[in-house]
Amino acid sequence: MKIVREYVWDTLRQNKRTSIAIMAALYLMTAMMSCFCGFVYTMWTDSLALTKLENGDWHGELFDTTYGRDLEQIDNYASVSAVLVKGPWEVAQLGDRGRRNYIISRGANKEYWESMPEKNILLEGRIPRKDNELALSKQYFDDHPEANLGDTLTLPVGQRMYEGKVCQETAGYHENESFRQTGTKSYTLVGKLDATTSSSVPAYTGLTYLDTKSLLPDDQITVYLRFDPMRSTYRELPLLAESIGYEKDEYESYSLKYNAKLLAHYAILPPELKESSALLEAFAVPLMFLVIAALIVGVFVLMIHNAFALSVSEKITQLGTLSGIGATPGQIMSAVTSEGFILMLLPLPLGLVTGWVLNTGVFALINATNNVGRSSPDIAASFGIPSILPAVLLSWITVWLSARIPARKVAKMMPVEALRQGDQIKGKRLRKSHITSRFGIIGELAANALAARKRSYRTATISLCLSFLLLTGFLYILTAQKAAQAVYQGKSDRSQHITFTISDGRPPEQEALDAVKNIPGIARADIYNTLACATWVTEQEASDDMETYLGGFDKIVSEKKYSTIERDGKYRIFSTLIGLEEDSFRDYCRRLQIDPAPYFADASRALIYNRTEDPNVSTRKTSVYRDLLKLSEGQSIPFTEQAYDEDTGSYEFALTAGALVDELPSPAMRFSRFTLIAVMPMEHVLKIGASCGEKRQFSSSSVTGILLTSEDGSVSYPRIQKASERTEAVLAKYYGSGDYVVSDLAMRKKMSEDSSLAMSIIVSCLTCLLALIGLSNVWASISGNLRLRSREFAMLKSAGLSPGQLWRLLYLEGISLGLKPVLLSLPFQAAILGTFLSINEISLSQYLPYAPVFALLGYTLLILAAVMGAYIAGGRKIQRETIITAVKNDTL
Repeated sequence: MKIVREYVWDTLRQNKRTSIAIMAALYLMTAMMSCFCGFVYTMWTDSLALTKLENGDWHGELFDTTYGRDLEQIDNYASVSAVLVKGPWEVAQLGDRGRRNYIISRGANKEYWESMPEKNILLEGRIPRKDNELALSKQYFDDHPEANLGDTLTLPVGQRMYEGKVCQETAGYHENESFRQTGTKSYTLVGKLDATTSSSVPAYTGLTYLDTKSLLPDDQITVYLRFDPMRSTYRELPLLAESIGYEKDEYESYSLKYNAKLLAHYAILPPELKESSALLEAFAVPLMFLVIAALIVGVFVLMIHNAFALSVSEKITQLGTLSGIGATPGQIMSAVTSEGFILMLLPLPLGLVTGWVLNTGVFALINATNNVGRSSPDIAASFGIPSILPAVLLSWITVWLSARIPARKVAKMMPVEALRQGDQIKGKRLRKSHITSRFGIIGELAANALAARKRSYRTATISLCLSFLLLTGFLYILTAQKAAQAVYQGKSDRSQHITFTISDGRPPEQEALDAVKNIPGIARADIYNTLACATWVTEQEASDDMETYLGGFDKIVSEKKYSTIERDGKYRIFSTLIGLEEDSFRDYCRRLQIDPAPYFADASRALIYNRTEDPNVSTRKTSVYRDLLKLSEGQSIPFTEQAYDEDTGSYEFALTAGALVDELPSPAMRFSRFTLIAVMPMEHVLKIGASCGEKRQFSSSSVTGILLTSEDGSVSYPRIQKASERTEAVLAKYYGSGDYVVSDLAMRKKMSEDSSLAMSIIVSCLTCLLALIGLSNVWASISGNLRLRSREFAMLKSAGLSPGQLWRLLYLEGISLGLKPVLLSLPFQAAILGTFLSINEISLSQYLPYAPVFALLGYTLLILAAVMGAYIAGGRKIQRETIITAVKNDTL
């Protein structure tokens, strides 16, 4: 064994060129592994940080009514590691007589302030540390320019009253409400929050500090929890809810919320997801990274194995000699693999550092692209133990596999066979190539040379083919998604250029709506409100389509995916009333060739959209619709405002079915499956809403507008942006901040482009590294093989091969070898492309305008250039070398 160790060290010292070539390959490999693992880890840590920034660091929320008396039991629950509490609302009356005449605030305990996103929206100041310190919405400071941080507000506190009853602190605006004072409190303004709320609640909102010891038993609180272990969240939270007296709803579940996005980062999924086909979709991204890691390992194994194979080929005589004097196959394998691990010692740390530098550079470039369309902090390149250990492990596995393949092969050889290995190709019958018949003797020599060394070139060809497939795979994923977005999003874009919502707790001002409709550049406006309700039906009222294609209401209820429930032999069908503004309703009727007059004259008459999407056969490309109920014109349909059990209102009303329509007022209107839709003039829906409970009153007063800047839906981003700015200006005249929101396609397009640019940068960096890997492998393989063929070229030159004929021979070999991986990858490319076209549900003709033709053509030319460059560099050396020198070097 000592002789074998001495041999390993001696060969490393004597074969410096080969050792340097292998170390270069190992350096590239570790740099790529380090960059890839760092990239994956950075994306994970950034996504996790973004989730905590936006949603907070909590696992589950007790969403039903929770009282101060429950807090001790929650605190002492075995698996609860942290309790984040917001206390009861407190109302303070301002002297203002505008739309906001209260300050409503609630306290938050220390754990809440440290873990939730409110601390991240502080524009100025600090978070409260006492119960009389207040962080207040910026809307208060905008409306009260004289107010400054540090000021003290001494205000009456108490209860909002309406019709002799106490209102909820967050209830909507009431025209004749009063205030019952119960005390006075002084607030010190310590923070300005970047938060806006609708004036439908006539108050400014704020947060104070909460000492949980001050809570009273009957105080209503909001509780967020963290569990230890985190993996127990989906099991423990329902048990905790049961223990404090929560009751199940109509869907046999407790009113709970989970921070599902945060939990999913740790591969913690809801129990129902584990038993569904959506499980694969949930792990799609991790599986994609695992596949990419396996492909990268495969590429490098082929690349580095080729370098080791060339090294072993050069030393096969010595290895045969060692075997002849008693070295066991295990010792021979150990000699080769030990060489790989020794050569790995220097490239490993250098490659890790290089990968970190590359990773940092990539994300610095991404951060420079306008924050990739997000308002959160820049992406911070993460590089720690979770990224270093996988990189080191993958690198060692790659080296071990790469060295073991040629090591096993040589270990199985008999000593005599190893000594004669150099003469194996003599007398071997070679297949005739197509090159032979077209280029004469030179073509035959080129074909025979490639055929004789096909094993040597096979690894280089396969590695180049794999790197080419990785490149094309990335490009096909991005371009297929881009094509799908253009195809499907384009349809949505054509139906809603600009959207706005108005929600101030009051019926919409017709003057404001008229002003919006008359904005220059607005070709069509669909303005509407909605009111949620429900209708109860029997099994016999289900349509024939429901029975034939969907198995009836019993089947739908049993799937527990939809809002439909069964109770006492009847089925609750969620319903929505759409109230169209007068001009919008007339235009809708005109398109359907329906007389609108009866629907304005009769407040109980409505157009009925009795269609629902079939979830079993509908696809992204094609939606299949079924009739929901057995309905006919003139039929009376009973409704109740209690769409869910939690709704407190009990108002019931009936509508008369007018025409049964097959389309909604706008394609942009989307509703959940198995929803019955009634379309009416807005004024009638507002009247129904006014008779409902407070929740429905306020929801029905909210107005949505869908605006088009062209009759045919054609998209012009400058025109849309200009019309959107005018819409914003018009609404600002009638409504305050927080009472309206305007968005448009130009804004969404900008965010999409920023995100696409970031992804393009990432993919470009990865594909450049992959290209470098594959091309460097080919260069090394060609250079090594040309070096081993010195005697062959010397013999050809001695037989009269001219320099021109030698160059022609090398060119033919280069072109054949360069085109081979591209041609071999075509069937696999077709399969990959077909898969992603199928996943995105687009046709080849829809995809072709987005195909990465120039990128593929450029990489193909780059492959040919690299191969030809290696042959040219090797050819110059061969031309300079004399016959005697070549034979002498080959013998040595």
